[in-house]
Amino acid sequence: MRERRGFRPVRGCLALAACLAVATGAPSLARATELPLTDVVVEATPPPVPDGWEAEFDGAGASCTSCTDSAWRSGRFHVDYDNGFAILPNDPDATPFSLRIRNQNMFRYDGFSRAEPSWTDSAGNTIPINNSNYFGIPRGRLIFSGNALLPRLSYLLNIDYNSVTSQPIGFRAFWLSYRFSKALELYVGQSKVPGSREWIESAFAPLQSADRTMATTFFRPSLSQGVWLMGEPVDGVFYHAMMSNGFNTLNLLPEELNNRFAWSGSAWWEPWGEFGRGYSDLQYHEEAAVRLGACYTFALGSGSQAASDAVENSPVRLSDGTIITTPGALAPGVTLQSYDISLAAIDWAWKYRGFGLSSEIYFQDLLNFVGTGPLPITSTSAFGGFVKGGYFVVPRETELYARTSYVTGAYGSGYELGGGFNQFLLPGKDNLFFTCDAAWLQSSPAGQNRTGFVAGQTGLLVRGQIVAAF
Repeated sequence: MRERRGFRPVRGCLALAACLAVATGAPSLARATELPLTDVVVEATPPPVPDGWEAEFDGAGASCTSCTDSAWRSGRFHVDYDNGFAILPNDPDATPFSLRIRNQNMFRYDGFSRAEPSWTDSAGNTIPINNSNYFGIPRGRLIFSGNALLPRLSYLLNIDYNSVTSQPIGFRAFWLSYRFSKALELYVGQSKVPGSREWIESAFAPLQSADRTMATTFFRPSLSQGVWLMGEPVDGVFYHAMMSNGFNTLNLLPEELNNRFAWSGSAWWEPWGEFGRGYSDLQYHEEAAVRLGACYTFALGSGSQAASDAVENSPVRLSDGTIITTPGALAPGVTLQSYDISLAAIDWAWKYRGFGLSSEIYFQDLLNFVGTGPLPITSTSAFGGFVKGGYFVVPRETELYARTSYVTGAYGSGYELGGGFNQFLLPGKDNLFFTCDAAWLQSSPAGQNRTGFVAGQTGLLVRGQIVAAF
């Protein structure tokens, strides 16, 4: 029985917009400190500290009869707000321990009105396309970070929570890192495989979209465990290189992994000075800023993929949206068991006086197919990318934007065409903002539970969301 199509997804977005319009009429909020450029470190507005709090803390330490040798009494630590609620040492060299606690939240309305009742994948399966109309939390994060044992040894634990997967709580990222110099910092743990600029830059940064573009969702790697290096060897030149278990191996057991690593690297250049975080010119550059970059990832013998509900996982798909390991996807009765992935991307972005323009182009090759039976092909390729731009009609507060992204290959093509606005509730700061976004999807090849894209969709997707990070 065909699904009733009477709902209007725009209403939820307008309702959120109305609530935010009322909120913006309240007295302006305090300003936050400058944001660092990492995707897990967020700026937030320090809460007001009433007079006497510091004296109260000192008094508590002085009156504690059971802690005569405590760090508080000896004055080795203090409580502050420093990129999160923090316990910080007064002398990091003598006491190299610190703790910061941060929170990131994304609350979204998602509405989709289909234009087709179903789609057929490359295995011949007919899959219904459903309307949607719901509120959800695609991303929420509780982040613990700081230094321990050595002044240059850092740690991070990022706990993820959401309402859009069957795993509402999990670990997104965790690592230890040692900073040798500005040019070299060594990390071990779990994090993003750096195969795409928009993937590295997202998800809480201003993206001129409610989430990553359809093309990035289709092509990008996921998260994995491994070893990686980051640094700035020359002023304005940055790199991020990683050796990991695989292209998207999050939550796989050791016996489910192959014995070949994935190699991924990204480099970018900011020749005209600091580009800033995100794609929007929230910083309002008085002089033009540009970023040029490239990424490359090669994963050998990729077999099992992480479950589609794994944190931020985006399965490898054929260009029509079929997951590549679906039985019969490449030949009747045959399931792909092993394949190599080669993914190259080039990107550029420009900001100037409220304007922000950017693009990223992807080149994907899936190679050396091995299946449970004979296959008609041994490789396939896909190509795509995005172009987007925005302008602040109210400098550092209100941005209008538009975008398009496209994916094509031997099995089909798809595109999105969308736009919307960002309203930053703390002028010039991106730790509290509202987004309303609408996009027409045509035969979407991408599917990922956090973005709102579902493989095979044709129709109108509307998203409205509030992002808060502190």
